[in-house]
Amino acid sequence: MPDGLPKDTAQQRTYRAFEALVAGEDAAIDLAQAALLIASIEYPDLDMVASMAQLDALARRVRTVLALPSPDIQSQLPDDVDPLAVIEAMNEVLFAEEGFHGNQEDYANPNNSFLNKVLEDRTGIPITLSLVYIEVGKRVGIQIDGIGLPYHFVVGCRLPEGMIYIDSFARGLLLSERECRERIRQMTQNKIKVHPHWFVPVSHKQFLARMLSNLKRIYLDQEQYERTLVICDFLVMLMPRTAIERRDRGVVHLQLKHYVRALHDLMAYTELAPHASDRYEILHQIKAIRQIIAMMN
Repeated sequence: MPDGLPKDTAQQRTYRAFEALVAGEDAAIDLAQAALLIASIEYPDLDMVASMAQLDALARRVRTVLALPSPDIQSQLPDDVDPLAVIEAMNEVLFAEEGFHGNQEDYANPNNSFLNKVLEDRTGIPITLSLVYIEVGKRVGIQIDGIGLPYHFVVGCRLPEGMIYIDSFARGLLLSERECRERIRQMTQNKIKVHPHWFVPVSHKQFLARMLSNLKRIYLDQEQYERTLVICDFLVMLMPRTAIERRDRGVVHLQLKHYVRALHDLMAYTELAPHASDRYEILHQIKAIRQIIAMMN
């Protein structure tokens, strides 16, 4: 947990809860709970129970379309239920009835990355709409995986005949792998080679890292360094041995004139990445910070 926070603040309690949540087995991480903890920093009055209840209610609606009993009676899908029928029912409830859609008009709005606001406003970016899809699917009884394509995020579901991909940002558009590859080629104007590993489901930690990285980029572009720092804290808690996250947090601390904390993170970066291409630039920054600290004492 980040050093220097006042004792037992709401933010510190949130950090402790997040750190404990992501410390165990990856598959056991509750993505919705983690996402709501992240959102609770921006929305301290967020009712996590109410947000979870919204996901439960959406799943019950899907089960009603499929003429299935509530999860209290039967949590697992019967073997004779076609997964494609479940996807069609989810698309009907989430997109046709509830109107979830991609926020193309205000894509860089941070609210698109907060699960509580996505559930409230029925709009978001690809990864948070994918999160809603994954969580509703889990409650219905079907496994939906996050697929981290470059420049876009979709979800995948394994059918008897193979994987099918669903674009939640495009109101549940169904795609084959070939169609996904073609979309990547179009988005990149054939400038990058398509790699098979892009179609491997992401881990829960990878999912959260991508969501947090989106937020970090948005806040940096807006020069909101206090908010950026909070996201950097989450990323370091999620991936404490990832050098780049320590470097980036150190740079944000420096922007905020937190010289001791900046020094701590940048030194950790040089230890974690001794052969980094920017090593000498960071060492120069460390030297300058030490001089500033010396003049302040």
